[in-house]
Amino acid sequence: MIGASAALMQGLLAVMMAGMNAILGLAQVDPAILIGSFGIYYKIQQIALFSAFGLSNTIISILSFNYGMKDRKRIDECIKYGIVDTVIVSLIITLLFELFAHPLSQLFGLSGSTQEMIDICSTALHIASLGFVFMGISVAIQGVLQSIGYAIRPLIIALLRLVIFVFPIAYCFTLTESVTTLVWWTFPISELLTVIVSLILLKKSYNERISPVKNESITSNLVIAISREHGTNGKEIARQIAKELSIEFYDKERIKEFAIEHGFVSNKENEDYIYSQFLSLDINKNSIILLSNVIKEIARNGNCVIVGRAADYILREDDHLVKIFLYAPLEYRVNKVMEIYNDSRDDAMKYINKSDYSRKSYYEVISNKTWGDKSNYDLCLDCKLGNETIKNLICNYVKSINE
Repeated sequence: MIGASAALMQGLLAVMMAGMNAILGLAQVDPAILIGSFGIYYKIQQIALFSAFGLSNTIISILSFNYGMKDRKRIDECIKYGIVDTVIVSLIITLLFELFAHPLSQLFGLSGSTQEMIDICSTALHIASLGFVFMGISVAIQGVLQSIGYAIRPLIIALLRLVIFVFPIAYCFTLTESVTTLVWWTFPISELLTVIVSLILLKKSYNERISPVKNESITSNLVIAISREHGTNGKEIARQIAKELSIEFYDKERIKEFAIEHGFVSNKENEDYIYSQFLSLDINKNSIILLSNVIKEIARNGNCVIVGRAADYILREDDHLVKIFLYAPLEYRVNKVMEIYNDSRDDAMKYINKSDYSRKSYYEVISNKTWGDKSNYDLCLDCKLGNETIKNLICNYVKSINE
């Protein structure tokens, strides 16, 4: 439905072009002049139109993902910044068109365009450009509505701004003596009327589809989510914490096993698929969604320690979630990697940089937060204190908040 609606919206551009040519042909002036001027203007205004479409497509990609993830904060931010950014781009294009209306008209004019056509097109740009900001808002709202599953409402907006408002207004202006000037007010007036309807539809749609979205607690179980820099020996510390507290331990291997055991994976014989979904830190939309669902099920299954995979963000609404970040001085981490993996110093540095970059990128794409920022965690601990000390600090902290 959404795809069919989008196809129709694109088709309406041709309907508007044909309809305007027919209406301008009724004016009491040489129709070739008006239609020729409109043809030049239409090519130029597509710069603004397709800029708005580009931003709208970005809104669709980002907003639909976060709507599916039920992340209310990022849904609201996407709508806010999507519309604001579109307004900014539209304002810049409007300013450029106002400043360079005549040179642009000459540049886009056909070889057979007369000076009168170019002058009228220049007037058209000066007037019609005033509606670009309204157009940008309407197109952005179309993207928002498509993102949250509406097909007809975006189509209604397109019909209003391209047909329903445009044709009668343009026809009325063709009856005036100053048609070569007044007819171009059709576009800003139509865009203004459309944006009013668009904002009403956005508010109604927001209340219907987005207001009910709430980040609900996944579980009341204790979950200790541990993020760590490479070389802190964080995985081993997490394993010791789980043993000390007699709860389950999950790293990426155990998460993979849990997913297979609990039916999250259908093609479990495909090793490349298993690797891409559970063991790689590449940014993969399907993997992110799958891992999110698996981690939530792990949390529901019982008390546990989960290492990495942005578990602190995925389970952020849980009341008994403890978020830990483990770090250490670079020299400590280099020595630790050399000791554990028998790497050379150069290899140790290379793997630390590569691993930290991958973890940082993965976390920040999912959470829109900064990996390692102390405000994201309950405890940030320097692992140069040693495994035993770090383990005891975390265990004592967990015990104290659960007394």
